[in-house]
Amino acid sequence: MSKKYNPIQRLNFVLIATIGIGEALIMFVLPSFGKLPNLLTVFLDMALLMLITIPIVKWLVIKPMKKYLQDLEQARQQITAKENQMLSALNSLAKARDNETGAHIIRTQKYVKLLADRIRSSGHHLDFLTEEHIARLVKVAPLHDLGKVGIPDQILKKAGRLTGEELEIIQGHPLIGESILSTAQSDKAETDLISVAIKVAGSHHEKWDGTGYPRNLAGENIPLEGRIMAIADVFDALVSERTYKKAWTIEEACTEITSKRGTAFDPIVVDAFIAERQQFESIARKS
Repeated sequence: MSKKYNPIQRLNFVLIATIGIGEALIMFVLPSFGKLPNLLTVFLDMALLMLITIPIVKWLVIKPMKKYLQDLEQARQQITAKENQMLSALNSLAKARDNETGAHIIRTQKYVKLLADRIRSSGHHLDFLTEEHIARLVKVAPLHDLGKVGIPDQILKKAGRLTGEELEIIQGHPLIGESILSTAQSDKAETDLISVAIKVAGSHHEKWDGTGYPRNLAGENIPLEGRIMAIADVFDALVSERTYKKAWTIEEACTEITSKRGTAFDPIVVDAFIAERQQFESIARKS
């Protein structure tokens, strides 16, 4: 709510002031009608008060409130347009680092939506996973590997096994992604969207048992957004061919994920994955 204009406070003030002043004026006007029955006096008092109050409320409250709501809607549309432009630019940056990223982004967005909706429909995290928050999560899911823009090509696209030093470098991409997104968090209106993107980028490689990276977070200390993104990302990576590996079968990928319930992955998210397995298979086979 704007600090410069609070329609509720204004309405309360105008009503109290108008009723007080109106009743004072009516006290002077009513005697001019002579002695009237009590019921008629009450009715006349109400009619006069409405004649005084309604025009003043329309002028001082309703008209400014309409302008206020119009300004809010215009600001919302501007914010949405700015967010979409920013996300489009960042998505393009992420895609430039990997030939597979385009299809990977589309699939993982779908997986994230399936998981988040299933978790909510199962009765978990109802206050957190609102429709609006799920929409934000799906919107920023493509930015989970944004930090790979800071990883050298000879490491990112290496066909063979990574050395210990190279592995350490590539494991720095969540922090790089966080850093990039943090610089985009310049407008308070964008805080919600970018904060979700930061959680996704920074925590999707953490593991439930604390053996992940970059911060070795464990359990519910890992943002839920990252725990959901982790399974979407791992499943797609497993069933996709890469320069350094062949594609796993869907059965092998499902077995891998379910076997790590409670170790690498949040049990609740794994249960959602199991419930949505058929949809996951359908998306993977269509790509």
